[in-house]
Amino acid sequence: MIVPMSRLTLLCAASERLPALNALRALGCVHVGLEVRDGEGIRRAAAKVAAAEQALRALDAAKKDGAFVFKPEAGSPIAAMDAAALLTAARQAADPTSAADVNRLAALATRLDEEAFAATLTLRRYAPFGEVDPATLAALAAGGIRVTLFKAPAKAAATFGPDAYPFRTEAGFTYGAWISDAPLPAVCEAIPPPETSTAALRLRAAESSEAASALKARLAACDALRPALRREAAAASADRTAAEVAANLRDVGEVAYLRGYVPTRATEALLAKAKAEGWGIVTEAPDPDDPNVPVLLEPPRGFRAIGVVFKGLGILPGYSEGDVSIPFYAFFSLFFAMLVGDAGYGALMLAATLAAAIGLRHKPAARPALVVFAVFSLATILWGVLSGTYFGIAKDALPACLAQLPTVGWLGQDANMMFLCFLIGAVHLSLARVWNAILLAPGIKALGEIGWLGVTWAMFLIVCGIVVEWFTQPDWAWWLLGGGVALILVPLVKDIRHEGVSIGMLPLNVISAMGDIISYVRLFAVGLASVKVAENFNAMALGVDLPLVLRALAIVAILLVGHGLNLAMGALSVLVHAVRLNTLEFSNAKGITWSGQPYAPFCQPQQQ
Repeated sequence: MIVPMSRLTLLCAASERLPALNALRALGCVHVGLEVRDGEGIRRAAAKVAAAEQALRALDAAKKDGAFVFKPEAGSPIAAMDAAALLTAARQAADPTSAADVNRLAALATRLDEEAFAATLTLRRYAPFGEVDPATLAALAAGGIRVTLFKAPAKAAATFGPDAYPFRTEAGFTYGAWISDAPLPAVCEAIPPPETSTAALRLRAAESSEAASALKARLAACDALRPALRREAAAASADRTAAEVAANLRDVGEVAYLRGYVPTRATEALLAKAKAEGWGIVTEAPDPDDPNVPVLLEPPRGFRAIGVVFKGLGILPGYSEGDVSIPFYAFFSLFFAMLVGDAGYGALMLAATLAAAIGLRHKPAARPALVVFAVFSLATILWGVLSGTYFGIAKDALPACLAQLPTVGWLGQDANMMFLCFLIGAVHLSLARVWNAILLAPGIKALGEIGWLGVTWAMFLIVCGIVVEWFTQPDWAWWLLGGGVALILVPLVKDIRHEGVSIGMLPLNVISAMGDIISYVRLFAVGLASVKVAENFNAMALGVDLPLVLRALAIVAILLVGHGLNLAMGALSVLVHAVRLNTLEFSNAKGITWSGQPYAPFCQPQQQ
């Protein structure tokens, strides 16, 4: 269910605002409406959160020997350091103990990498000239010998005469020195000398790269610092929340007030706390169209694990839309099984889930995800057994223990599978319409939902009559369709002032109902494609014509890659198709917009 909420207004003495915030935080049941989301305190706390999260990412990058994805701020001291200062800072840096230390070392490593890269680019530019020292060129110029480095087309350079001293020709250009007081020929490009010698640049590049690598190695060895950084991030996040709540506790003269929401079942505890603290409390039912009411979803005990899927997809029903956890869980499991469609794949997923459960047995937070994957795996195994599908192996080649398991031969016919998919779609959509009708009864709008129920089954009969070869559409299907449309029109015509557009869109919506039924055939099409892909990889592996040892290795490689790819594509199809059928077709029929915002009470930070 979606836990009922009450809208809250809390009043306290302005002089007692901080004790009131601390007491409210300790109570831990009020979801504060954040109307003010900016301020100096909020920005400082947000910067601390960003710094802690950035430090954790820096440790991850160092562990993987990758590049850091951030640079020091333009105005920071590290950004202004030259190569020598960076090397000195890197050598003197102590071991990190906080997010700021980690970020400083990461910034130093980033700047050192930049210096090494810049020096390397300069060396590449002057590589055709050999060793170049601007001090030597300056000394020669002081002695009356003017030397200009140049780049010119190779064909033109041969005509320059004795003043040109070519060093190297590559990629159609000649590089050399022009030793003369005469002007450089027009076809030549003068190359200014480097700011420092190429030998010094080479040393700078090597030292900078070595220092950057040393800093990254130090960061990679900081695994023991991760728990402290996570605690730092959690504390900073709690401080940001506290700053946001404080910004929304506004003063009006000598009184401060705060608005938010509280679970109705927690109002007694809140009133008791208010009495003890001397607060004023007003609770009221939220407006039906209030979009800011938070959602606390508490499905029945056996279905609570589906919250992991909601969280992973970033979806949550709106406060007034109803809890669809049970049908979502049930149909998502069925869709998962049909889309993956192979008992062998299901067994692999179940084994992986059990292995993860053993490894994560001391982490209760992982249990819901493990339960969900176990249910999906078992559903896949059951569907695979009923359809007789095991890694795409032909039925006559299956081991006796698998071949003897009971199957449903009816599922092996394409027409039957399409009929089943259409039937599942009709049942799924009908559940939404019946649910709506029960909620709206005895109002006249319930007639509209009953009408859509009739349209849904009429479209099921019509689609089956068109697509399923053995199905004969009954004559009364059109009467069912007409009656459904008539019932839909009753509440629309009664409120024609507001529903005129809906009446105009009704023909398109009826046609869309047919599309919704047809949409469920994807369960058959994608599942069949998965089986065919598995069969083709099996045939490819068995058809390899190589010497025995190489043939065995090739077979293993093809099977691992092929079935691994097929399993990955199955997982992707679940994310695309199973999610769509629940969050689009079913949700449109039920009126679920997935616009809910999660209930986030102002409370003490959890210990990491």
